[in-house]
Amino acid sequence: MQQDTLASNKKAVFNELLIGKGLWNLHQSGAKVNLPPFDLFKDVPAEIRDTCLGSVFEGDRSKVQQYFSSLHFGLGIVSGPPGTGKSTLASAITVLMCLNPTIKHVYLSAASNEATDNILDRTDALAKSIIKKLIADDVSVNQLMVVRGYRLKDEQDKCLRALAGLRFKPGSRSASAWRFENSLCWWTLRVLGSSAVPKLTSGDNSELWDLHQRLKGLSVPGVKRSNMSEFSSLVKFAEEQDPAKKRRLYSTGSYEKPLRNLMALVIKCSNVVATTPATSNSFLYRSYNSDVARGVIFDEAATLFCSDGLLVLGNTPRPMIMFGDTKQLAPVLPTAMELLHTGKDRRDKTPEEKQFPTNRFANFYRISWFHLFIYLGWPVFNLYRQHRMAQGLFDLSLNTVYPHLISHFEYSSHCQLKNFPIGTQVENYLRLEHHIPSAGANQIHPVFFNCLKCPCRNYPHKATRFNPRQADLIAEFLVKMIEELKLNPADIAVITYYRANLAAIRKRFRDDDRLKDVTPSTVNTFQGREAQIVVLALCVTRETGPSFVAEQRSLNVALTRQKSSLLIFGDIETTNQRYRPLQEEDHADDGLQKPDGTVIGNVLRTIAGSRRVVNLHGNPEIDPDGNWETLTRQPEFLG
Repeated sequence: MQQDTLASNKKAVFNELLIGKGLWNLHQSGAKVNLPPFDLFKDVPAEIRDTCLGSVFEGDRSKVQQYFSSLHFGLGIVSGPPGTGKSTLASAITVLMCLNPTIKHVYLSAASNEATDNILDRTDALAKSIIKKLIADDVSVNQLMVVRGYRLKDEQDKCLRALAGLRFKPGSRSASAWRFENSLCWWTLRVLGSSAVPKLTSGDNSELWDLHQRLKGLSVPGVKRSNMSEFSSLVKFAEEQDPAKKRRLYSTGSYEKPLRNLMALVIKCSNVVATTPATSNSFLYRSYNSDVARGVIFDEAATLFCSDGLLVLGNTPRPMIMFGDTKQLAPVLPTAMELLHTGKDRRDKTPEEKQFPTNRFANFYRISWFHLFIYLGWPVFNLYRQHRMAQGLFDLSLNTVYPHLISHFEYSSHCQLKNFPIGTQVENYLRLEHHIPSAGANQIHPVFFNCLKCPCRNYPHKATRFNPRQADLIAEFLVKMIEELKLNPADIAVITYYRANLAAIRKRFRDDDRLKDVTPSTVNTFQGREAQIVVLALCVTRETGPSFVAEQRSLNVALTRQKSSLLIFGDIETTNQRYRPLQEEDHADDGLQKPDGTVIGNVLRTIAGSRRVVNLHGNPEIDPDGNWETLTRQPEFLG
């Protein structure tokens, strides 16, 4: 931004817009407020532009070119329901920005580790595909360098262990903890010429290749490079072949400072650096973002706080594109459930005490970075065409969550059933095995498994819930279907709302090796991901009521993760008014997320109306009722 002659004007205008004051006072003061729009395609060679746009779905290409050639302040917003190609377009725009000689370096960020991994993986795959096509067409380009940034100490520790030939494992805190490939550690090992990673070639990132060549020169006798000499010990360490000497160098050498300085040089070569907003504030990533990156991409932007966006973007506009869905999960503020004066949970408070949260500004954080710009009136590029799901699978969400899009929505040719052999296979199996009616010609609709005598449990004074008998029914059903259809378990994901229920599902799956490759997850964690077959475990019943399951955004995420098949396990009578007297008064686990009985009621009524409902009976020997009758007589349960 230091090279932008309009930077000071942009900063003044941007700050006025952010605080909602408008531009009249700034205009009256004589400042320039009519700034030219930004053309993302300017200076991009035609063959590169066309190849990048060629990866965008055909029906959207002309509109994409029109929208991104005239961005106000360089800021763009892309909104669309799940499966409409947001991630594909985000990846294509990121690659295009990297190949634009006036940008070249992009900072990529998303709210969670899972979402950041997801968009970086897609960008990396698409970049390789685009570069391969360009090279085949005799266009002179190098491979892009994409870096997934983690905590610097983790990167350094793992890099030194790799140089020493010692084993290391990815972190165990989540499925998306530290990963080796494309990490800063991985790229640093490549530039050092370590045998633990693929060798660099002249076709890789040109700046990184140049740094690699200069480092190699340190080991050539008689050649002195004073500005690189501090890395001599690291080069010697990387080139050592004897395992015993490697371990001795690891235990006796002092590498922290030169390794940190080398990583700083490595990351400045990157075309794309991807981190969460929190990690972007660490020294190396902040330096890259401030001094090198000339464009910013946000994915799953409706889940980002406004402070997250400002932390990454800064206070002066540069090309920034946000991708999101107005109906995806809202930002989550942990202090939203904290209450003033005592450590009591919201569930244990009297109605009067519930009026006094610790954080009086908690509701403000429901305005995401994505929604802020929409509310400011920024032009939005909307995607309406479904590309991911088999035809018919999005109808449930379309009619209950996105009714305002019905007149615009359509399925693309990618959604024809001939492109979903797994979905067709599962549909035929379910119709024969359980005698469900057809969804109609060339369509697949969700199937609901009505779990009878499967009580939902929760421990005393705990908001989270679990349903062991339902978990058992899911396991038995999946084992039988996998064996009958010879399915790959890795194509199946089981998602649920409650962490305790996730633990119950994992525990049951550990009892059968045939389920070890099935992916269990919470709904929130699975946002942005997808699977061929998705099993949704609702957990709740007619006795509990819908509770947190009725929160509209979470429900929308849960109903839209599938490609080929959606199988829902729950109680079809969960929202039936006849059972309201049985239900305890309950609210969502998050104090800011409000259950919406209307949407979940419409979903269940729509499914019941389709008659695609299968009754299953829970095994009373699993999680016997007698154990809970004893527990409810305990003093802590009675309060």
